[in-house]
This record gives sequence, structure tokens and C-alpha cells, in this order.
Amino acid sequence: MSAADELSLERALKAAELWLTEAQVAQPAAAAVTPIPQNRPGGGPKMPSGRKRRALIEFCTMMSYQTKVGVPMVQAIGAIASHCDDPAFREVVRGLKQELESGHQLYEAMAKYHRTFSSEFIGIVRAGELSADMPGAFLELKRYLSWLDKLVSEVKQATLYPAIVITVVCLFVVFLFAFVVPTFANLLTKLNTPLPLVTQMVFGVGDVAKKYWWMAVVGLLVTIFGARLGRRWSPAFARWLDQMKLQLPLFGPMNHMLSLSRFANNLAIMYRAGIPVLNALELCRELVANIIVAEAVVKVQEAVEGGNTLSEAVQQAAIFPPLVLRMVSVGEASGNLDGTLQEVADYYNQIVPERAKKLLTFLEPALMLFLIFIVLIVALAVYLPILSLVGNIR
Repeated sequence: MSAADELSLERALKAAELWLTEAQVAQPAAAAVTPIPQNRPGGGPKMPSGRKRRALIEFCTMMSYQTKVGVPMVQAIGAIASHCDDPAFREVVRGLKQELESGHQLYEAMAKYHRTFSSEFIGIVRAGELSADMPGAFLELKRYLSWLDKLVSEVKQATLYPAIVITVVCLFVVFLFAFVVPTFANLLTKLNTPLPLVTQMVFGVGDVAKKYWWMAVVGLLVTIFGARLGRRWSPAFARWLDQMKLQLPLFGPMNHMLSLSRFANNLAIMYRAGIPVLNALELCRELVANIIVAEAVVKVQEAVEGGNTLSEAVQQAAIFPPLVLRMVSVGEASGNLDGTLQEVADYYNQIVPERAKKLLTFLEPALMLFLIFIVLIVALAVYLPILSLVGNIR
């Protein structure tokens, strides 16, 4: 089938209930959108993810409005640069303006700032340029970034309190055994009182904690930084770590659902923007934030390349639950794949914070019971010798 460009070809095939697996184009501008390596040198200033996300939301909001009312691209970018409060992002926007003035297209300019603009972001901008619908592309990106910002905020909110409670309990237990217990141990030793077994055990733990507490701190720091370095330099370790994230009791299912939400939401956005399904799957592989789920997306991509429909391909990857399988199948049958994928993402976005709150209701009393148990054991260890001493005096 022939078409004016790849986007038109994709739409024509979609209308015929077919998938685009390969296309030959005459112009480089219509080439497939490919992922951008994130570890290459350069790429503009590095920004914290939350700050960058909020800057991009504002950028997309202003670009959507300006392109909708017909402001030329260079002037629109220049207006954003002159009103940008973030110095790092202002540097990026000024760089975009210079690239546009040099004759480059917007997606080409953004590709030079890959630390700020992801492959998905650039792909949707390129689709908007090809379809002459830049307002729609920026509006889609604004919706996606707003969704991601809300999701991250809700998950952080739901997990912040348990993290604080766990930290406080751990610090209290360390303080109790490293400083309080040794004080009573010295006092009872001076009295030459026979110590019960439970007292000897508690005092032994306190003595170890007092002498070697610093080793626990060093071990914790080494574990944290070692895990980060191992994830960066060892693919096998990074894969094992992501697998453990999915298998953790209580937290594993939530991590799984977060990755599936990212997959469904990103695929829906790129499909709606007109990016061919194979390219969209390749980009989604980088956005699910888990190597195990990314490997499943690769299997889906290979199955689609082999001539399977998307629903057939998803069924071959065991990591996708029945809900995703049914919704993809319904979406293909009804011609509303992006809508059903968005429903999947919305479902997981709602259920993950709810599960986190339920987990909190379970953890809070469990931590309090644990703390009470530790305090009772310490109190028993201290008061048993004292009661024994009082009894001997009588």
C-alpha cells in the first residue's frame, strides 16, 4: 500500500484493521521514530526528575496554546525562554530556539537535549509535525506528564508515612539497645546480682549494639550505594534487582501494577498520536521502569513483527494479567485500542494508591506491636534482677 507519508499509511492500515510492520519512505523526515540512547555524552543540563517534569508540563501547556493560535514556532519557543523561571530549563529552551533558527526541525533540536526530552516525547512531537497537529501533540504530552506527576505524588504520599514510622521505630530500637540497655547492665553488674537468661541475652545484644553500631550504618550505606552502582554497571544484577521488586511480599504486586500502568498509558498516548505500533512498543520498552516487564514488551514487539495481532502477541507474554489481555482484545475488536489501554492505566492508577493505603493500615499496628514487644522484653530484662534482689533482701 502506498501513502503520502508513514503516518497516512498507518492510518489507512488501521482503518483496514491491519498493523504497520514495515514501511519504505523517500524522505528522511518520515523515518521511524527510534529510541534515543540516554547514556551518550552531552544532552544538556541535568535536572531532578520532579522539577523537570513540572517544567515540561508548563512548556507543553504554553506550546499547545501558542501553536493553536498560529504563533510561529521560533517565536513561541522564544517567548517561553524569556518567561522561564528555571535557569537549567531556560538554557534548554534557548538551545531549542538556536537550533530552530539554524534550520532544524523541532524534534531534531529536542534530540540534542535527551536529558530533558525522552524518546517518547520526541516521537510524539515528530508525529505532530508530520500530521500538522502540533497543538494536539503538545496537549497529549501535557496530559501524559500531568498524569505521571500525579501518579508519582500519590505513590509518594501513600508510602511516606510508613517509611517515617519504620525509620523512627528502627532508630528507637537502636537507641534502646546501644545506650539505655548498657546503662542498666553496668548498674546490675555492680550489684553482683545473678542475671536471668533473658537479661543476659538482652544485655548481650546491647553490648554488641554499643560496640558495633557504626558497622550497621556503614553496612547499610555500602548496600545502598553498592546496589546503585551494581545496577548501573551489571545488567545481570540490574535484572535480578528488578525481578526481586516484582516478587517482594506486599510491595511486589504494586510494583508490577505500576509498570503495567506505564506500559498501557504510554502505548495509548503514542498510538493516539499516530506513532506506528512497532515503534511505540520499542519506546514503551524504555518507559516501563522494570527490566522484566521490558523483556515482555520485547517479546510482544517480536510477535507483532512476526505477523501476530497485538492481542495475540500480548497473550504470549506471561507477565500481562487477564485484565490487560481482555482490554487489548476488546480494543482491537472495537477499533478503540487507545481508549481501552487508557482504561487499563486509569484502573491501575486508582488501585495502586488504594493498595498502598491498605498496606499502611496493616503496617501501622504491626509496627506498634513490634515496638511494644521490644520495650516489654527490655523492661522484663531489667526488672527481673531488681525483683530478685528485693526478694533476697527481704
